[in-house]
Amino acid sequence: MTKKILFVDDEMLLLDSLKRELNFRYEIDTALSGAEGLEKIRISGPYAVIVTDFRMPVMDGIKFLEQVKEIAPNSVRMMLTGNTDLPTAIDAINQGQIFRFLTKPCNGDMIAQSLDAGLRQYQLVMAEKELLEKTLKESVSLLTEVLAIVNPKAYGRSLRMQQLVAHICREMKFQDSWQYEMAAALSQLGWIIFPQSMLEKIDSGQPLSATEMVIFSKHPFTAGKLLEKIPRLEQISRMIAGQGRSIDDLCLNPAYPDQYQVDMGSHILKICVDYDQFMMQGLLHDQILVTMQSKPSVYHQEIINALKTLQSAQSLPELRSIELVTHEDLEVGMLLVEPIRDSKGNILVKEHTFISRSIMIEMIKLGAQPNYLAEPFKVLRKRDW
Repeated sequence: MTKKILFVDDEMLLLDSLKRELNFRYEIDTALSGAEGLEKIRISGPYAVIVTDFRMPVMDGIKFLEQVKEIAPNSVRMMLTGNTDLPTAIDAINQGQIFRFLTKPCNGDMIAQSLDAGLRQYQLVMAEKELLEKTLKESVSLLTEVLAIVNPKAYGRSLRMQQLVAHICREMKFQDSWQYEMAAALSQLGWIIFPQSMLEKIDSGQPLSATEMVIFSKHPFTAGKLLEKIPRLEQISRMIAGQGRSIDDLCLNPAYPDQYQVDMGSHILKICVDYDQFMMQGLLHDQILVTMQSKPSVYHQEIINALKTLQSAQSLPELRSIELVTHEDLEVGMLLVEPIRDSKGNILVKEHTFISRSIMIEMIKLGAQPNYLAEPFKVLRKRDW
Protein backbone atom coordinates (compact mmCIF):
# COMPACT_ATOMS: atom_id res chain seq x y z
CA MET A 1 0.00 0.00 0.00
CA THR A 2 1.39 3.40 -1.01
CA LYS A 3 2.84 5.80 1.57
CA LYS A 4 3.52 8.58 -0.92
CA ILE A 5 2.78 12.16 0.16
CA LEU A 6 2.32 15.20 -2.08
CA PHE A 7 2.92 18.78 -0.86
CA VAL A 8 1.54 21.60 -3.02
CA ASP A 9 2.73 25.15 -2.33
CA ASP A 10 3.97 28.08 -4.44
CA GLU A 11 6.90 28.68 -2.04
CA MET A 12 9.91 26.71 -3.30
CA LEU A 13 11.92 27.31 -0.12
CA LEU A 14 9.15 25.83 2.04
CA LEU A 15 8.89 22.74 -0.17
CA ASP A 16 12.66 22.24 -0.07
CA SER A 17 12.61 22.57 3.71
CA LEU A 18 9.80 20.01 4.05
CA LYS A 19 11.62 17.54 1.85
CA ARG A 20 14.85 17.88 3.85
CA GLU A 21 13.04 17.44 7.16
CA LEU A 22 10.61 14.66 6.21
CA ASN A 23 12.16 12.72 3.33
CA PHE A 24 13.84 10.23 5.65
CA ARG A 25 10.43 9.20 7.05
CA TYR A 26 8.16 9.45 3.99
CA GLU A 27 8.24 9.32 0.22
CA ILE A 28 7.71 13.01 -0.59
CA ASP A 29 6.71 14.64 -3.88
CA THR A 30 6.17 18.38 -4.36
CA ALA A 31 4.35 20.70 -6.78
CA LEU A 32 4.49 24.50 -7.12
CA SER A 33 0.87 25.03 -8.20
CA GLY A 34 -2.54 23.41 -8.18
CA ALA A 35 -2.28 22.59 -11.90
CA GLU A 36 1.12 20.95 -11.37
CA GLY A 37 -0.26 19.07 -8.38
CA LEU A 38 -3.16 17.66 -10.43
CA GLU A 39 -0.72 16.59 -13.13
CA LYS A 40 1.47 14.87 -10.53
CA ILE A 41 -1.57 12.98 -9.23
CA ARG A 42 -2.51 11.81 -12.72
CA ILE A 43 1.04 10.74 -13.66
CA SER A 44 2.64 9.66 -10.36
CA GLY A 45 -0.34 8.87 -8.09
CA PRO A 46 -1.93 7.49 -6.10
CA TYR A 47 -0.83 9.51 -3.06
CA ALA A 48 -1.85 8.47 0.43
CA VAL A 49 -1.85 12.07 1.71
CA ILE A 50 -2.07 15.37 -0.21
CA VAL A 51 -1.19 18.60 1.64
CA THR A 52 -1.79 21.99 0.04
CA ASP A 53 -1.41 25.68 0.81
CA PHE A 54 -4.49 27.88 0.50
CA ARG A 55 -3.24 31.10 -1.10
CA MET A 56 -1.74 30.18 -4.49
CA PRO A 57 -1.99 32.00 -7.85
CA VAL A 58 -4.57 30.90 -10.48
CA MET A 59 -5.96 28.01 -8.42
CA ASP A 60 -6.26 28.34 -4.64
CA GLY A 61 -6.01 25.40 -2.26
CA ILE A 62 -9.77 24.88 -1.88
CA LYS A 63 -10.36 24.73 -5.64
CA PHE A 64 -7.41 22.37 -5.91
CA LEU A 65 -8.78 20.05 -3.21
CA GLU A 66 -12.22 20.02 -4.84
CA GLN A 67 -10.61 18.62 -7.99
CA VAL A 68 -8.47 16.21 -5.95
CA LYS A 69 -11.67 14.88 -4.40
CA GLU A 70 -12.90 14.00 -7.90
CA ILE A 71 -9.76 12.44 -9.40
CA ALA A 72 -8.26 10.88 -6.23
CA PRO A 73 -11.14 10.38 -3.78
CA ASN A 74 -9.24 7.90 -1.59
CA SER A 75 -6.33 10.26 -0.87
CA VAL A 76 -6.41 11.96 2.54
CA ARG A 77 -6.56 15.75 2.06
CA MET A 78 -4.95 18.34 4.36
CA MET A 79 -4.31 22.07 4.29
CA LEU A 80 -1.14 23.78 5.55
CA THR A 81 -1.58 27.54 5.30
CA GLY A 82 -0.69 30.88 6.79
CA ASN A 83 -4.20 32.10 6.06
CA THR A 84 -5.89 31.37 9.38
CA ASP A 85 -9.23 33.20 9.07
CA LEU A 86 -12.36 31.24 9.96
CA PRO A 87 -14.07 31.42 6.51
CA THR A 88 -11.02 29.76 4.92
CA ALA A 89 -11.12 26.93 7.44
CA ILE A 90 -14.88 26.47 6.97
CA ASP A 91 -14.55 26.37 3.16
CA ALA A 92 -11.65 23.92 3.40
CA ILE A 93 -13.72 21.59 5.57
CA ASN A 94 -16.98 21.90 3.64
CA GLN A 95 -15.70 22.10 0.06
CA GLY A 96 -12.34 20.36 0.22
CA GLN A 97 -13.47 17.87 2.89
CA ILE A 98 -10.07 17.98 4.56
CA PHE A 99 -8.76 15.66 7.26
CA ARG A 100 -6.50 18.22 9.01
CA PHE A 101 -6.16 22.03 8.94
CA LEU A 102 -2.60 23.11 9.88
CA THR A 103 -1.35 26.68 10.20
CA LYS A 104 2.05 28.12 9.32
CA PRO A 105 4.50 28.17 10.90
CA CYS A 106 4.13 24.49 11.86
CA ASN A 107 7.00 22.53 13.41
CA GLY A 108 8.19 19.25 11.93
CA ASP A 109 6.85 17.10 14.78
CA MET A 110 3.31 18.45 14.35
CA ILE A 111 3.44 17.89 10.59
CA ALA A 112 4.81 14.36 11.09
CA GLN A 113 2.06 13.53 13.61
CA SER A 114 -0.58 14.75 11.15
CA LEU A 115 0.98 12.80 8.28
CA ASP A 116 1.07 9.62 10.40
CA ALA A 117 -2.62 10.11 11.24
CA GLY A 118 -3.33 10.69 7.55
CA LEU A 119 -1.51 7.50 6.57
CA ARG A 120 -3.50 5.50 9.13
CA GLN A 121 -6.73 6.98 7.76
CA TYR A 122 -5.68 6.10 4.20
CA GLN A 123 -4.92 2.52 5.26
CA LEU A 124 -8.36 2.24 6.86
CA VAL A 125 -10.09 3.60 3.76
CA MET A 126 -8.20 1.27 1.44
CA ALA A 127 -8.69 -1.78 3.67
CA GLU A 128 -12.44 -1.12 3.78
CA LYS A 129 -12.49 -0.58 0.01
CA GLU A 130 -10.59 -3.82 -0.62
CA LEU A 131 -12.91 -5.77 1.69
CA LEU A 132 -16.01 -4.30 0.07
CA GLU A 133 -14.72 -4.97 -3.45
CA LYS A 134 -13.84 -8.56 -2.58
CA THR A 135 -17.27 -9.12 -1.02
CA LEU A 136 -18.94 -7.48 -4.01
CA LYS A 137 -16.95 -9.58 -6.47
CA GLU A 138 -17.88 -12.81 -4.69
CA SER A 139 -21.55 -11.78 -4.50
CA VAL A 140 -21.64 -11.08 -8.23
CA SER A 141 -19.83 -14.35 -8.94
CA LEU A 142 -22.42 -16.26 -6.90
CA LEU A 143 -25.33 -14.57 -8.69
CA THR A 144 -23.90 -15.33 -12.14
CA GLU A 145 -23.35 -18.94 -11.07
CA VAL A 146 -27.02 -19.19 -10.13
CA LEU A 147 -27.95 -17.81 -13.54
CA ALA A 148 -25.62 -20.27 -15.29
CA ILE A 149 -27.27 -23.20 -13.50
CA VAL A 150 -30.87 -22.01 -13.97
CA ASN A 151 -30.49 -20.80 -17.56
CA PRO A 152 -27.26 -21.30 -19.53
CA LYS A 153 -28.80 -19.39 -22.48
CA ALA A 154 -29.24 -16.22 -20.40
CA TYR A 155 -25.78 -16.71 -18.91
CA GLY A 156 -24.35 -16.93 -22.41
CA ARG A 157 -26.08 -13.70 -23.43
CA SER A 158 -24.66 -11.93 -20.36
CA LEU A 159 -21.14 -13.08 -21.29
CA ARG A 160 -21.53 -11.79 -24.85
CA MET A 161 -22.91 -8.51 -23.50
CA GLN A 162 -19.90 -8.11 -21.21
CA GLN A 163 -17.63 -8.21 -24.25
CA LEU A 164 -19.75 -5.66 -26.11
CA VAL A 165 -19.92 -3.31 -23.11
CA ALA A 166 -16.17 -3.59 -22.44
CA HIS A 167 -15.51 -2.64 -26.07
CA ILE A 168 -17.87 0.35 -25.91
CA CYS A 169 -16.26 1.56 -22.67
CA ARG A 170 -12.77 1.35 -24.20
CA GLU A 171 -13.81 3.22 -27.33
CA MET A 172 -15.69 5.94 -25.42
CA LYS A 173 -13.05 6.12 -22.66
CA PHE A 174 -15.54 5.88 -19.78
CA GLN A 175 -13.91 6.29 -16.36
CA ASP A 176 -16.32 4.13 -14.32
CA SER A 177 -16.44 1.31 -16.84
CA TRP A 178 -16.59 -1.32 -14.06
CA GLN A 179 -20.18 -0.30 -13.31
CA TYR A 180 -21.28 -0.73 -16.92
CA GLU A 181 -19.48 -4.07 -17.25
CA MET A 182 -20.94 -5.37 -13.98
CA ALA A 183 -24.39 -4.26 -15.12
CA ALA A 184 -23.89 -6.37 -18.26
CA ALA A 185 -22.80 -9.38 -16.17
CA LEU A 186 -25.97 -9.19 -14.07
CA SER A 187 -28.39 -7.84 -16.68
CA GLN A 188 -30.05 -11.20 -17.43
CA LEU A 189 -30.43 -12.28 -13.80
CA GLY A 190 -34.21 -11.72 -13.99
CA TRP A 191 -34.48 -14.80 -16.21
CA ILE A 192 -34.61 -16.88 -13.02
CA ILE A 193 -38.34 -15.98 -12.70
CA PHE A 194 -39.24 -17.79 -15.95
CA PRO A 195 -41.04 -21.14 -15.57
CA GLN A 196 -39.38 -24.18 -17.14
CA SER A 197 -41.99 -24.40 -19.92
CA MET A 198 -41.21 -20.85 -20.93
CA LEU A 199 -37.46 -21.48 -20.86
CA GLU A 200 -37.93 -24.46 -23.16
CA LYS A 201 -39.89 -22.29 -25.61
CA ILE A 202 -37.16 -19.64 -25.62
CA ASP A 203 -34.48 -22.30 -26.04
CA SER A 204 -36.25 -23.87 -29.02
CA GLY A 205 -37.21 -20.56 -30.63
CA GLN A 206 -40.97 -21.04 -30.23
CA PRO A 207 -43.16 -17.90 -29.97
CA LEU A 208 -44.27 -16.88 -26.49
CA SER A 209 -47.90 -16.39 -25.51
CA ALA A 210 -49.23 -12.97 -24.51
CA THR A 211 -48.97 -13.89 -20.82
CA GLU A 212 -45.41 -15.15 -21.27
CA MET A 213 -44.45 -11.94 -23.09
CA VAL A 214 -45.65 -9.95 -20.06
CA ILE A 215 -43.51 -12.14 -17.78
CA PHE A 216 -40.53 -11.73 -20.11
CA SER A 217 -40.89 -7.93 -20.13
CA LYS A 218 -40.56 -7.87 -16.33
CA HIS A 219 -37.17 -9.56 -16.08
CA PRO A 220 -35.14 -6.27 -16.02
CA PHE A 221 -37.29 -4.93 -13.15
CA THR A 222 -36.93 -8.24 -11.28
CA ALA A 223 -33.14 -8.18 -11.61
CA GLY A 224 -33.05 -4.58 -10.42
CA LYS A 225 -35.08 -5.41 -7.31
CA LEU A 226 -32.84 -8.38 -6.50
CA LEU A 227 -29.72 -6.19 -6.61
CA GLU A 228 -30.81 -2.85 -5.17
CA LYS A 229 -30.00 -3.72 -1.52
CA ILE A 230 -26.42 -4.88 -2.23
CA PRO A 231 -23.87 -2.17 -1.25
CA ARG A 232 -22.36 -0.34 -4.25
CA LEU A 233 -24.87 -1.94 -6.64
CA GLU A 234 -27.58 0.69 -6.17
CA GLN A 235 -26.79 2.50 -9.44
CA ILE A 236 -26.14 -0.76 -11.27
CA SER A 237 -29.54 -2.11 -10.20
CA ARG A 238 -31.17 1.01 -11.68
CA MET A 239 -29.23 0.58 -14.93
CA ILE A 240 -30.45 -3.00 -15.21
CA ALA A 241 -34.06 -2.15 -14.35
CA GLY A 242 -34.12 0.44 -17.16
CA GLN A 243 -32.31 -1.62 -19.80
CA GLY A 244 -35.26 -1.66 -22.23
CA ARG A 245 -35.47 2.12 -22.60
CA SER A 246 -34.85 3.90 -25.91
CA ILE A 247 -32.87 7.14 -26.13
CA ASP A 248 -36.10 9.21 -26.30
CA ASP A 249 -37.09 7.82 -22.88
CA LEU A 250 -33.89 8.97 -21.18
CA CYS A 251 -32.56 12.23 -19.79
CA LEU A 252 -28.90 12.07 -20.79
CA ASN A 253 -27.95 15.36 -19.12
CA PRO A 254 -24.33 15.59 -17.81
CA ALA A 255 -25.48 18.34 -15.42
CA TYR A 256 -26.97 15.55 -13.28
CA PRO A 257 -24.02 13.10 -13.17
CA ASP A 258 -25.64 10.31 -11.12
CA GLN A 259 -28.78 10.12 -13.27
CA TYR A 260 -26.69 10.58 -16.43
CA GLN A 261 -24.56 7.55 -15.53
CA VAL A 262 -27.62 5.41 -14.77
CA ASP A 263 -29.37 6.42 -17.99
CA MET A 264 -26.21 5.89 -20.04
CA GLY A 265 -25.76 2.44 -18.48
CA SER A 266 -29.38 1.49 -19.19
CA HIS A 267 -29.08 2.57 -22.80
CA ILE A 268 -25.78 0.76 -23.34
CA LEU A 269 -27.46 -2.41 -22.06
CA LYS A 270 -30.39 -1.91 -24.46
CA ILE A 271 -28.01 -1.49 -27.39
CA CYS A 272 -26.07 -4.62 -26.43
CA VAL A 273 -29.24 -6.69 -25.88
CA ASP A 274 -30.60 -5.62 -29.28
CA TYR A 275 -27.23 -6.17 -30.98
CA ASP A 276 -27.11 -9.69 -29.53
CA GLN A 277 -30.71 -10.36 -30.59
CA PHE A 278 -29.95 -9.25 -34.17
CA MET A 279 -26.86 -11.47 -34.17
CA MET A 280 -28.90 -14.47 -32.96
CA GLN A 281 -31.30 -13.80 -35.88
CA GLY A 282 -28.40 -14.27 -38.28
CA LEU A 283 -27.54 -10.65 -39.15
CA LEU A 284 -23.89 -9.84 -39.79
CA HIS A 285 -22.03 -7.12 -37.88
CA ASP A 286 -22.31 -4.51 -40.66
CA GLN A 287 -26.00 -5.26 -41.18
CA ILE A 288 -26.68 -4.78 -37.48
CA LEU A 289 -24.93 -1.40 -37.47
CA VAL A 290 -26.88 -0.21 -40.54
CA THR A 291 -30.14 -1.27 -38.87
CA MET A 292 -29.29 0.56 -35.63
CA GLN A 293 -28.00 3.67 -37.41
CA SER A 294 -31.33 3.94 -39.24
CA LYS A 295 -33.12 4.44 -35.87
CA PRO A 296 -31.62 7.60 -34.28
CA SER A 297 -34.70 8.04 -32.07
CA VAL A 298 -34.07 4.60 -30.56
CA TYR A 299 -30.28 4.31 -30.34
CA HIS A 300 -27.55 6.74 -29.25
CA GLN A 301 -25.50 7.09 -32.44
CA GLU A 302 -22.21 7.77 -30.64
CA ILE A 303 -22.48 4.39 -28.93
CA ILE A 304 -23.35 2.71 -32.24
CA ASN A 305 -20.26 4.32 -33.77
CA ALA A 306 -18.17 2.86 -30.95
CA LEU A 307 -19.25 -0.60 -32.12
CA LYS A 308 -17.88 0.00 -35.64
CA THR A 309 -14.40 -1.15 -34.60
CA LEU A 310 -15.70 -4.27 -32.85
CA GLN A 311 -15.10 -6.61 -35.76
CA SER A 312 -11.48 -5.61 -36.32
CA ALA A 313 -10.82 -5.78 -32.58
CA GLN A 314 -11.78 -9.47 -32.49
CA SER A 315 -9.52 -12.23 -33.65
CA LEU A 316 -10.82 -14.97 -35.92
CA PRO A 317 -12.44 -17.79 -33.97
CA GLU A 318 -10.02 -20.51 -32.99
CA LEU A 319 -11.44 -23.94 -32.20
CA ARG A 320 -9.60 -25.71 -29.41
CA SER A 321 -9.70 -29.37 -28.51
CA ILE A 322 -9.87 -30.04 -24.78
CA GLU A 323 -9.24 -33.23 -22.85
CA LEU A 324 -10.34 -33.26 -19.23
CA VAL A 325 -7.45 -35.48 -18.21
CA THR A 326 -5.30 -32.37 -18.68
CA HIS A 327 -7.89 -29.72 -17.82
CA GLU A 328 -5.48 -26.79 -17.45
CA ASP A 329 -6.80 -25.28 -20.72
CA LEU A 330 -10.43 -25.36 -19.59
CA GLU A 331 -11.69 -21.88 -18.65
CA VAL A 332 -14.88 -20.32 -17.32
CA GLY A 333 -16.66 -18.57 -20.18
CA MET A 334 -15.65 -20.99 -22.93
CA LEU A 335 -18.36 -22.02 -25.40
CA LEU A 336 -18.95 -25.68 -26.22
CA VAL A 337 -19.02 -26.06 -30.00
CA GLU A 338 -20.09 -29.68 -29.72
CA PRO A 339 -21.83 -31.63 -26.94
CA ILE A 340 -19.94 -33.53 -24.30
CA ARG A 341 -20.91 -37.19 -24.43
CA ASP A 342 -20.15 -40.23 -22.35
CA SER A 343 -18.44 -43.27 -23.89
CA LYS A 344 -21.86 -44.67 -24.90
CA GLY A 345 -22.82 -41.53 -26.84
CA ASN A 346 -25.24 -40.06 -24.30
CA ILE A 347 -25.22 -36.24 -24.17
CA LEU A 348 -24.12 -34.94 -20.77
CA VAL A 349 -23.67 -31.24 -21.63
CA LYS A 350 -25.38 -29.75 -24.67
CA GLU A 351 -23.54 -27.89 -27.44
CA HIS A 352 -23.60 -24.06 -27.32
CA THR A 353 -23.40 -24.22 -23.51
CA PHE A 354 -21.24 -21.56 -21.87
CA ILE A 355 -18.99 -23.08 -19.26
CA SER A 356 -19.64 -21.63 -15.82
CA ARG A 357 -17.57 -22.41 -12.74
CA SER A 358 -20.06 -25.03 -11.51
CA ILE A 359 -20.24 -26.69 -14.94
CA MET A 360 -16.44 -26.71 -15.19
CA ILE A 361 -16.10 -28.39 -11.77
CA GLU A 362 -18.65 -31.05 -12.76
CA MET A 363 -16.85 -31.65 -16.06
CA ILE A 364 -13.53 -32.11 -14.29
CA LYS A 365 -15.14 -34.63 -11.92
CA LEU A 366 -16.54 -36.59 -14.87
CA GLY A 367 -13.19 -36.47 -16.63
CA ALA A 368 -11.51 -38.00 -13.59
CA GLN A 369 -13.44 -41.24 -14.19
CA PRO A 370 -11.37 -43.47 -16.53
CA ASN A 371 -12.88 -43.88 -20.02
CA TYR A 372 -16.17 -42.28 -18.97
CA LEU A 373 -16.17 -39.37 -21.45
CA ALA A 374 -15.73 -39.26 -25.20
CA GLU A 375 -12.75 -36.94 -25.60
CA PRO A 376 -11.48 -34.57 -26.86
CA PHE A 377 -14.30 -32.04 -27.39
CA LYS A 378 -14.15 -28.67 -29.13
CA VAL A 379 -14.59 -25.23 -27.54
CA LEU A 380 -14.22 -21.58 -28.40
CA ARG A 381 -12.22 -19.40 -26.05
CA LYS A 382 -14.11 -16.55 -24.40
CA ARG A 383 -12.44 -13.81 -26.46
CA ASP A 384 -13.24 -15.59 -29.76
CA TRP A 385 -17.03 -15.91 -29.71
